[in-house]
Amino acid sequence: MSLLLLIFLPLVVAGPVYFLRRYWTTTVCVCLVTIVGLIGVCSGAPLGEPAYLLGRELVLDDLSRFVLILCFFLAGLMILYAWQIPQGWAFCPSLLAILGLLSGVVMIRTFLIVVLLLEMAGLLFVLMIHGRRPAAAGTAMGHLVALVIAAPCLLLVTWLADSYALHPENLLLVRFTVIGVSIGFGILLAAVPLHSWLPSLIEDVPSMVGALLICVFGQISLALLIHVLNENPWLVVDSPILSVISISGLLTALVGGLLAFAQHRPGRLLAYAAIADMGFVLVALGTGSLAGVTGALAHAANRALVVLLVAMSLGSLRTYLDGGSVSSLRGALRRMPGGVTGYLLGGLALGGFPLFGSFASRWLVYRTLALRDPVWLCTLLFSGLCVVLGYIRSLSGMVQGSGGVEVRREPLPVTLLILGLVGVSLLLGLFPGLLAAPLESVVQGMTLISRTP
Repeated sequence: MSLLLLIFLPLVVAGPVYFLRRYWTTTVCVCLVTIVGLIGVCSGAPLGEPAYLLGRELVLDDLSRFVLILCFFLAGLMILYAWQIPQGWAFCPSLLAILGLLSGVVMIRTFLIVVLLLEMAGLLFVLMIHGRRPAAAGTAMGHLVALVIAAPCLLLVTWLADSYALHPENLLLVRFTVIGVSIGFGILLAAVPLHSWLPSLIEDVPSMVGALLICVFGQISLALLIHVLNENPWLVVDSPILSVISISGLLTALVGGLLAFAQHRPGRLLAYAAIADMGFVLVALGTGSLAGVTGALAHAANRALVVLLVAMSLGSLRTYLDGGSVSSLRGALRRMPGGVTGYLLGGLALGGFPLFGSFASRWLVYRTLALRDPVWLCTLLFSGLCVVLGYIRSLSGMVQGSGGVEVRREPLPVTLLILGLVGVSLLLGLFPGLLAAPLESVVQGMTLISRTP
């Protein structure tokens, strides 16, 4: 019953939240109570004990619990932020409905249903794209095109996996499965060269809507990829899927870092920095080792926290500047301490600067790559350096901009929220075992590790 609550509780509450949206404080309180309830249910739900929905099995394992609790926590922070800086009329009800659907994605063991639920969540996301001002006409279209292409590829993977179970001697099935996984998950994770839909989307949508796409949808897509590899060990043993993931990750990190350095628009800079960071996660996952996969999951969690930090900071800068341009900011550190501090430190963390949690998770993979391939290690370091330099240059343009812009003061709750995320990132950097140790125990039981050639 508790597993069904994770799906139906947010879906049921989303309806009343929609009708209460004019009473904003009440809406936020109802959403936060629901999020706290979801975290409590997920924390207390039994692991490995199946539940059934219309004859379909639902199972909560260690990885699913970790991913869901992280996503619920991030969603709660987004709602707190939206309390002070509204993200559009559809944000809160759509967010709850999406959380319910994504809970089903990580628990249902029928992959066809999983893909359909993921598509439904993606369609609900379209309602959130238009915030307080309408987005460009092509913004939603780019997201929908990505969904339309990714879904058939993932459905094809389902059919190919079932066919391989009947005809394991057919090598064409293995090749086409690798192609389907590469294209489908490459689009969902915005891996190069399938990334072009993400930067234009992040630039035009409200800050928390973009953070939801990168942080929550990205976490769920990564967990789904790991689930596919665990459930199909022949894919790891009999195909070059791990090599494809590693090479794709290296290319994604390199191209994302270079494009991040070349950006002058903060929204696109965030998108390309997140793409580069996802490349690092894919490289770590592709190693197939205990340290590598642990580092991949830890870094994905740190990436989500830091992207949320930068998105909050950027949204604050955009909102509390007259004229809406962060390139003309002057004296913002005095009036907007959270926005400026979070923007700079978040950019450094995205690039893997020491002391932050993202560096601690990177270090797990750096040690693995130093023994395997130093060239790959240098490439990842170069990618992170490009991201750091891009954010330093971007902030330099802010604080040295032209005068005459009246900057409104940032609300204290927003400042505290941003600085709190900075503190969490520093805490995970100083004490990396808080995240890495529990994740290592999760990874040890994965088929992906035991079957890695």
